[in-house]
Order: sequence, then C-alpha cells, then structure tokens
Amino acid sequence: MKSYFVVISLLVGILLGAIGCYAYFLLTDKTRLYLNQTLGREKAYNYLVNSYNSTLGLCYEYPGSNKYWVTHDNVLASYALQNWNRAIADNITETVKRIAREYNLTISSAGIPLDTKAEVLLGYAIDFLSEFDNNPELNSSYYGSSLLSERATGIPANFVGYADLLCYASLNEWRKQNYSGADAYYEQVKAMWDGKGFNDSAFNSTLGYYATYKLGLFYLLSRTLNKDFDFKKDLIERVWLCQVSSGGFKTDYLSSGGFPDCQTNTETTSIILLADVPSLFEYTN
Repeated sequence: MKSYFVVISLLVGILLGAIGCYAYFLLTDKTRLYLNQTLGREKAYNYLVNSYNSTLGLCYEYPGSNKYWVTHDNVLASYALQNWNRAIADNITETVKRIAREYNLTISSAGIPLDTKAEVLLGYAIDFLSEFDNNPELNSSYYGSSLLSERATGIPANFVGYADLLCYASLNEWRKQNYSGADAYYEQVKAMWDGKGFNDSAFNSTLGYYATYKLGLFYLLSRTLNKDFDFKKDLIERVWLCQVSSGGFKTDYLSSGGFPDCQTNTETTSIILLADVPSLFEYTN
C-alpha cells in the first residue's frame, strides 16, 4: 500500500510539473510576442530618428537616399515624432516652415507646408483632394541633395478605385461632418480587401504586390470613424510582418508573404506610427 501511494504521488508530481512547464512556456511565448511588437514600435520611432540629417534638418526618403521630401515625408515625420523625440520633431517643423517661406509653398495657418492628402491625414478639412504637380523638385542641389515637395495643383483628383485616395476622401467627408459620405467611401475601400491586401486600381496583378502604407491608412480611417472590420487581425499582423530589423516598414509586400525589390521609407513608417496600429499581442489580449 505504501508503495502505491509513492507511485501515485510521483505521477501527480510529474503531472503538476508538466502543467507548470507548459504554463511557463506559454507565458514566455506571450511575453516574447509582447516584447517583440512593443519594441517594434520603439524601433519604428528610432528608424525616423536615424533618418534625420541634422545638417539639413530633414529626414531622408529612404536609407542611402539623397532625396528629401518636405511633404509628405517630413511633415508626417514631424508629427509622428512629437511624443517620441520632441527636439527633432520641432527641428523638422522649423525647417519645413523655413523652406515653405523660401520656396513660396502653400501653407496652413500654422505655417506648415501641406498638400491636400497630408492636410486630411493630420486633421485639416479641405474642399477636395487635388492632383499634384508633375515636377516636385524644389532644388536639385540642396546642400548636395535633392529637395522635393508634393504640391497641389488645385485640379480635383480622380480617386475612384484607389484605396488610399478613398481613405483620404472618407476622412475629409468625416471632418466636414458628412458622415454618410464618409461611410460610403469607407465601404468602398473595405470591399477592396482580398484577404492579403487592398486590391485596388494601383495593385500590380502581374507582379502581385500590395502597398504597405494603405494598411496604415485604412486602420487610421477605421479608428477615426469608430468602425470595426472582420479582417482587423489579419491587417495588423500584415503590418508588423512588413517591419524589418532597422525598424522601418517595407513599402510593398507580395501576395506570397515576401517582398519585392523595395525599400523601407520615411513616409510609410510615419503613416504606420500616426495610425497607431497596435501590436498583435495588444489586439488579442
């Protein structure tokens, strides 16, 4: 009888030990996921900080590039960095204000050079989305670099069929309190989701790759309109799969899950941060 209880005790001990080990590894897996994706946001902020050229007071377009876009890139980066590195954010803001004065760019009431898309994204209401000037270059030799900026022409843009432009249009209607119009554009974008990304008029069906920044735009739009959507988990997961070790986000991704020959860049990374896309851990817990 004594040996019977010894065996039972041993089996119970083994079972409890196995349960404890399972719980431990389950906990560490969750912790690892949390840390990876929480640190992923920090890495994205640091990517923008590392993109900053203190001599020019601007972030470059992509690593190794000598192109510096006033808007969208640096206007968006200055807003994205405000709660992370206020000194750099303020330096960028002052630089783009100065450039706006020097090159006679259209500015907001705060003196920030804006084009219609950036205006909507950052909270301004506009009359309509505009086409852009075909010659964005402001200076081909700006401290040895190329200085560019998106400039609105005042000609209404044809946004039908384009996921990103429809996101901007929906945001604009919402800001003008045309909520039915905002909802209509939102539903058009939502219908473009094909299980992997937004299959719109700009989607390259031959090469099969999607634009990463459109994921961020749609997430920001849905959050602003207080909308839920059934592919939210897939979208969030896809966003973070597009982040690389430098902290930046690849501009495009393939339907197969890999990436085409593309870069990370300031614009895409800024939009993801401004959209405040949660980590998958935050979303599922």
